[in-house]
Amino acid sequence: MAISKVHVRSTQDMETAILSYLAKGFVVANKTPTSATLQKKKEFSILWAVVGLVLCLLPLLIYLIIYAMQPDVEIVEVTVANIPETA
Repeated sequence: MAISKVHVRSTQDMETAILSYLAKGFVVANKTPTSATLQKKKEFSILWAVVGLVLCLLPLLIYLIIYAMQPDVEIVEVTVANIPETA
């Protein structure tokens, strides 16, 4: 559990800081006139999971398509140009 400490100069600054953290998804767990504790639970993002899946599978899919389009055997024939033999 990571605890970050933020120091402010006045209660007005404290209220401003609390509001900024509330906008980021934090909730107030405990509040006194001179301090406040806020917390935010981790959330699983299906959007980032799908993006990661696409970014990993897309290159694999492209490679499989290219691999399937290649011939099974590649043959190279090397010949010598017509050079008359000397006897």
